[in-house]
Amino acid sequence: MPYLFAHRHVAGAAMALAATALPFSFTTAAVAADFPGRAVTLVVGYTPGGAIDQSARLVGSELAKRWGQPVVVDNKPGANGTIAAGNVASAKPDGYTLLVTATSHNLNKFVNKNLRYDVTTSFTPVALTVEVPNILVVSAASPYRTVGQLLTDVRAGKKPFSYASQGIGGVPHLAGELFKLRTNTDILHVPYKGAAQGMTDLVGGVVDMSFPSPASATAFIAQGKLRALAVASNQRIAQLPDVPTFAEAGVSDYVISTWHGILAPAGTPPEIVAKINKDVIEIVQSPEFASALQAQGSIPAPPLSPPAFGAKLAKELSAFETISRKVDLSGN
Repeated sequence: MPYLFAHRHVAGAAMALAATALPFSFTTAAVAADFPGRAVTLVVGYTPGGAIDQSARLVGSELAKRWGQPVVVDNKPGANGTIAAGNVASAKPDGYTLLVTATSHNLNKFVNKNLRYDVTTSFTPVALTVEVPNILVVSAASPYRTVGQLLTDVRAGKKPFSYASQGIGGVPHLAGELFKLRTNTDILHVPYKGAAQGMTDLVGGVVDMSFPSPASATAFIAQGKLRALAVASNQRIAQLPDVPTFAEAGVSDYVISTWHGILAPAGTPPEIVAKINKDVIEIVQSPEFASALQAQGSIPAPPLSPPAFGAKLAKELSAFETISRKVDLSGN
């Protein structure tokens, strides 16, 4: 009997040890296979009706159809998306609370010195949904038809040059400062309270150039009021097929975009992250999604795995850090 008891004790211990290993293998995979078993919340740090909110709702409605579960968009606007990010950073890492954010997520590290979270370690990259490269535009009345012509006059120093942005710390501001770094030029930043007034003054010749997203400028381009000189992406975009990339125009290593994407709280099981990533990519790559985005002036993002999305964020963060050493992005 003592031998039998000991045998049972050892066997029981072995079973208990195996059970402790299950959450890291079979059990986690099973949870991912059953995900989601209830409603999923997409927390959006911006007001309803904007581009980020619209793309989140497009993705959310399609995910709800696939999953057979409600996907709720919860708008928590304020502080350039940091309120929403803080909410998700402290959420349970189970895949049921996700953050829909944008380029400003990385930028906030340098704009807001008092974040309640870390932009990298507090989150797990899940999926990229939208990526809209910034473009360089000038007034149609200007003499410049290429980036090279513009840079020749900027470097000649015959007059001061300026660029408009929609405000300090925004992506067009970053795009302008990165352009200065890559071209070793000195161009005055003129911030506006929103994109519309900046575009109007650019058309009127008050400022010389701007680096907006296509959505802010395509109407002016179509009306013949603005001229696009280059696109800050690795390839040309469908909306402006005749406009070269900056690399084609002679400016290397100049890629900057306004992206939308999904992040999860740090510690979310990788199997769940992979499942969400797969489903989101299939939605984003569908013709219906592309058509809906085009109506908003946006572009579906290329398919990226979670690690590839993370690598993109890390590279962008490094570029922003380089700029922040030279420019006060907080406006203080």
